Amino acid sequence: MNKNFAKVQLSAEEMRLVRDATWILTKNSVMGKVIAMFGELSGEIRVGGAHRVAPIRRAPSSGGTEPKISKGENYKGLPWVMLDYPRLFGKEDILAVRIFFLWGHAFSITLHLKGTYRERLLPGIRRRWVELAAAGFEYSISDDEWAHEHTAETYGHMGERARESSAGGIEGEDARAADTRSYSSERGMEGMPPERPWLKLSARVGLEHWDEAPERLSTLHQLLMDVSCYPDGGISP
Repeated sequence: MNKNFAKVQLSAEEMRLVRDATWILTKNSVMGKVIAMFGELSGEIRVGGAHRVAPIRRAPSSGGTEPKISKGENYKGLPWVMLDYPRLFGKEDILAVRIFFLWGHAFSITLHLKGTYRERLLPGIRRRWVELAAAGFEYSISDDEWAHEHTAETYGHMGERARESSAGGIEGEDARAADTRSYSSERGMEGMPPERPWLKLSARVGLEHWDEAPERLSTLHQLLMDVSCYPDGGISP
Protein backbone atom coordinates (compact mmCIF):
# COMPACT_ATOMS: atom_id res chain seq x y z
CA MET A 1 0.00 0.00 0.00
CA ASN A 2 1.15 3.52 -0.76
CA LYS A 3 2.46 4.92 2.55
CA ASN A 4 0.77 8.25 1.88
CA PHE A 5 -2.66 6.59 2.00
CA ALA A 6 -1.92 4.92 5.32
CA LYS A 7 -2.19 8.33 6.99
CA VAL A 8 -5.90 8.62 6.13
CA GLN A 9 -7.01 5.25 7.45
CA LEU A 10 -9.73 5.34 10.13
CA SER A 11 -9.57 3.73 13.54
CA ALA A 12 -12.39 1.41 14.56
CA GLU A 13 -14.00 4.21 16.60
CA GLU A 14 -13.66 6.71 13.75
CA MET A 15 -15.24 4.21 11.35
CA ARG A 16 -18.15 3.69 13.74
CA LEU A 17 -18.79 7.41 14.01
CA VAL A 18 -18.41 8.23 10.32
CA ARG A 19 -21.11 5.69 9.54
CA ASP A 20 -23.50 7.09 12.17
CA ALA A 21 -25.23 10.41 11.41
CA THR A 22 -27.14 10.44 14.70
CA TRP A 23 -24.34 11.79 16.87
CA ILE A 24 -23.59 14.78 14.65
CA LEU A 25 -27.31 15.62 14.45
CA THR A 26 -27.48 15.43 18.25
CA LYS A 27 -24.44 17.70 18.50
CA ASN A 28 -26.11 20.23 16.19
CA SER A 29 -29.24 20.10 18.34
CA VAL A 30 -27.25 20.72 21.53
CA MET A 31 -25.42 23.68 19.97
CA GLY A 32 -28.74 25.13 18.86
CA LYS A 33 -30.07 24.86 22.41
CA VAL A 34 -26.97 26.60 23.82
CA ILE A 35 -27.48 29.46 21.34
CA ALA A 36 -31.16 29.69 22.35
CA MET A 37 -30.17 29.67 26.03
CA PHE A 38 -27.67 32.46 25.44
CA GLY A 39 -30.27 34.40 23.47
CA GLU A 40 -32.65 34.38 26.44
CA LEU A 41 -29.79 35.10 28.83
CA SER A 42 -28.63 38.07 26.76
CA GLY A 43 -32.04 39.66 27.05
CA GLU A 44 -32.09 39.20 30.81
CA ILE A 45 -28.60 40.53 31.49
CA ARG A 46 -29.13 43.43 29.08
CA VAL A 47 -32.26 44.56 30.91
CA GLY A 48 -30.59 44.10 34.27
CA GLY A 49 -27.36 45.79 33.26
CA ALA A 50 -28.40 48.59 30.91
CA HIS A 51 -28.19 51.36 33.53
CA ARG A 52 -24.84 50.01 34.71
CA VAL A 53 -23.31 49.83 31.26
CA ALA A 54 -24.43 53.33 30.27
CA PRO A 55 -21.58 55.15 32.09
CA ILE A 56 -18.89 53.12 30.32
CA ARG A 57 -20.12 54.17 26.88
CA ARG A 58 -17.96 57.27 27.31
CA ALA A 59 -14.99 55.37 28.76
CA PRO A 60 -11.78 54.51 26.82
CA SER A 61 -12.29 52.06 23.93
CA SER A 62 -16.06 52.25 24.37
CA GLY A 63 -18.16 50.91 21.56
CA GLY A 64 -19.73 47.46 21.70
CA THR A 65 -22.03 47.65 24.69
CA GLU A 66 -24.81 45.53 23.14
CA PRO A 67 -24.81 41.76 23.80
CA LYS A 68 -23.23 39.67 21.06
CA ILE A 69 -23.47 35.89 20.57
CA SER A 70 -20.81 34.09 18.53
CA LYS A 71 -20.10 30.44 17.81
CA GLY A 72 -17.39 28.31 16.31
CA GLU A 73 -16.23 24.76 15.81
CA ASN A 74 -12.55 24.74 16.63
CA TYR A 75 -11.44 26.17 19.94
CA LYS A 76 -8.65 23.68 20.57
CA GLY A 77 -10.61 21.30 18.36
CA LEU A 78 -13.95 21.73 20.14
CA PRO A 79 -17.25 23.52 19.35
CA TRP A 80 -18.04 26.63 21.38
CA VAL A 81 -20.59 29.41 21.89
CA MET A 82 -19.97 32.73 23.64
CA LEU A 83 -21.98 35.71 24.79
CA ASP A 84 -20.17 39.01 25.39
CA TYR A 85 -21.77 41.84 27.40
CA PRO A 86 -20.39 44.40 27.91
CA ARG A 87 -17.75 44.02 25.19
CA LEU A 88 -15.30 46.89 24.99
CA PHE A 89 -12.27 45.58 23.10
CA GLY A 90 -9.62 48.14 22.29
CA LYS A 91 -6.02 47.63 21.27
CA GLU A 92 -4.74 48.61 24.70
CA ASP A 93 -7.92 48.71 26.85
CA ILE A 94 -10.46 45.91 27.41
CA LEU A 95 -13.52 45.61 29.61
CA ALA A 96 -15.63 42.56 28.79
CA VAL A 97 -17.78 39.97 30.50
CA ARG A 98 -17.77 36.76 28.50
CA ILE A 99 -20.11 33.81 29.04
CA PHE A 100 -18.61 30.78 27.31
CA PHE A 101 -19.74 27.25 26.50
CA LEU A 102 -17.04 24.76 25.55
CA TRP A 103 -18.08 21.31 24.41
CA GLY A 104 -16.94 18.61 26.80
CA HIS A 105 -15.81 21.12 29.44
CA ALA A 106 -18.25 23.56 31.05
CA PHE A 107 -19.94 26.92 30.99
CA SER A 108 -17.82 29.77 32.30
CA ILE A 109 -18.19 33.49 32.93
CA THR A 110 -15.14 35.74 32.78
CA LEU A 111 -14.36 39.36 33.57
CA HIS A 112 -11.56 40.45 31.22
CA LEU A 113 -9.77 43.70 32.04
CA LYS A 114 -6.79 45.29 30.35
CA GLY A 115 -4.96 48.59 30.37
CA THR A 116 -6.94 51.53 31.73
CA TYR A 117 -9.85 49.37 32.83
CA ARG A 118 -7.58 47.06 34.81
CA GLU A 119 -6.02 49.99 36.65
CA ARG A 120 -9.37 51.62 37.42
CA LEU A 121 -11.19 48.48 38.55
CA LEU A 122 -8.41 46.69 40.43
CA PRO A 123 -8.92 48.56 43.74
CA GLY A 124 -12.60 47.60 43.85
CA ILE A 125 -11.79 44.01 42.94
CA ARG A 126 -9.22 43.83 45.73
CA ARG A 127 -11.82 45.09 48.23
CA ARG A 128 -14.28 42.39 47.17
CA TRP A 129 -11.71 39.62 46.65
CA VAL A 130 -13.21 37.28 49.28
CA GLU A 131 -16.75 37.82 48.01
CA LEU A 132 -15.71 37.01 44.44
CA ALA A 133 -13.87 33.91 45.59
CA ALA A 134 -16.87 32.78 47.62
CA ALA A 135 -18.94 33.00 44.42
CA GLY A 136 -16.51 30.61 42.72
CA PHE A 137 -14.26 33.00 40.82
CA GLU A 138 -10.61 32.22 40.14
CA TYR A 139 -7.97 34.39 38.51
CA SER A 140 -5.93 33.72 35.38
CA ILE A 141 -2.41 32.40 35.84
CA SER A 142 -1.91 31.54 32.18
CA ASP A 143 0.39 33.45 29.87
CA ASP A 144 -2.32 33.13 27.21
CA GLU A 145 -4.69 36.08 27.54
CA TRP A 146 -7.31 34.24 25.46
CA ALA A 147 -7.35 30.87 27.24
CA HIS A 148 -10.95 30.04 28.20
CA GLU A 149 -10.90 26.53 29.65
CA HIS A 150 -10.60 26.00 33.40
CA THR A 151 -7.54 23.88 34.17
CA ALA A 152 -4.77 23.93 36.78
CA GLU A 153 -2.62 25.69 34.18
CA THR A 154 -5.08 28.48 33.35
CA TYR A 155 -6.75 29.53 36.61
CA GLY A 156 -5.69 29.67 40.26
CA HIS A 157 -7.58 29.85 43.57
CA MET A 158 -8.03 33.22 45.21
CA GLY A 159 -6.48 32.43 48.61
CA GLU A 160 -6.92 29.94 51.42
CA ARG A 161 -9.37 32.07 53.39
CA ALA A 162 -11.33 32.69 50.24
CA ARG A 163 -11.73 28.94 49.80
CA GLU A 164 -12.91 28.69 53.42
CA SER A 165 -15.55 31.34 52.79
CA SER A 166 -16.67 29.48 49.69
CA ALA A 167 -17.02 26.31 51.79
CA GLY A 168 -19.19 28.14 54.31
CA GLY A 169 -16.63 29.49 56.76
CA ILE A 170 -17.64 33.08 55.94
CA GLU A 171 -21.19 33.77 54.84
CA GLY A 172 -23.34 36.57 53.48
CA GLU A 173 -22.52 40.04 54.74
CA ASP A 174 -19.69 38.58 56.84
CA ALA A 175 -17.93 37.58 53.63
CA ARG A 176 -18.27 41.09 52.20
CA ALA A 177 -17.24 42.72 55.49
CA ALA A 178 -14.35 40.33 56.16
CA ASP A 179 -10.89 41.79 56.63
CA THR A 180 -9.50 41.38 53.12
CA ARG A 181 -6.20 43.12 53.69
CA SER A 182 -4.22 39.90 53.27
CA TYR A 183 -5.97 39.32 49.94
CA SER A 184 -5.56 42.83 48.60
CA SER A 185 -1.81 42.57 48.97
CA GLU A 186 0.74 40.94 46.68
CA ARG A 187 0.27 37.77 48.74
CA GLY A 188 -3.46 37.85 48.13
CA MET A 189 -2.99 38.00 44.36
CA GLU A 190 -0.07 35.62 44.34
CA GLY A 191 0.72 34.22 40.90
CA MET A 192 -0.43 37.30 38.98
CA PRO A 193 2.69 39.02 37.59
CA PRO A 194 2.53 42.69 38.64
CA GLU A 195 3.77 43.79 35.22
CA ARG A 196 0.95 42.00 33.39
CA PRO A 197 -1.35 44.55 31.70
CA TRP A 198 -4.44 42.33 31.90
CA LEU A 199 -6.50 40.53 34.52
CA LYS A 200 -9.13 37.83 34.13
CA LEU A 201 -11.48 36.52 36.82
CA SER A 202 -13.55 33.50 35.84
CA ALA A 203 -16.10 31.14 37.41
CA ARG A 204 -17.07 27.72 36.09
CA VAL A 205 -20.54 26.16 35.92
CA GLY A 206 -20.26 22.43 35.21
CA LEU A 207 -22.35 20.82 32.48
CA GLU A 208 -23.98 18.64 35.13
CA HIS A 209 -25.77 21.86 36.20
CA TRP A 210 -27.26 22.43 32.74
CA ASP A 211 -30.78 23.18 33.97
CA GLU A 212 -29.58 25.72 36.54
CA ALA A 213 -26.88 27.22 34.30
CA PRO A 214 -28.86 30.25 33.04
CA GLU A 215 -29.82 31.36 36.56
CA ARG A 216 -26.30 30.76 37.91
CA LEU A 217 -24.67 32.62 35.04
CA SER A 218 -27.11 35.52 35.39
CA THR A 219 -26.35 35.81 39.12
CA LEU A 220 -22.60 35.72 38.49
CA HIS A 221 -22.95 38.30 35.73
CA GLN A 222 -24.79 40.62 38.10
CA LEU A 223 -21.95 40.31 40.62
CA LEU A 224 -19.35 41.19 37.99
CA MET A 225 -21.42 44.18 36.91
CA ASP A 226 -21.65 45.31 40.52
CA VAL A 227 -17.87 45.13 40.82
CA SER A 228 -17.17 46.73 37.43
CA CYS A 229 -19.74 49.45 36.92
CA TYR A 230 -20.26 51.20 40.21
CA PRO A 231 -18.32 54.10 41.73
CA ASP A 232 -17.11 51.98 44.66
CA GLY A 233 -14.21 50.79 42.53
CA GLY A 234 -15.78 50.49 39.11
CA ILE A 235 -16.36 52.68 36.08
CA SER A 236 -18.20 55.88 36.95
CA PRO A 237 -19.76 58.50 34.66
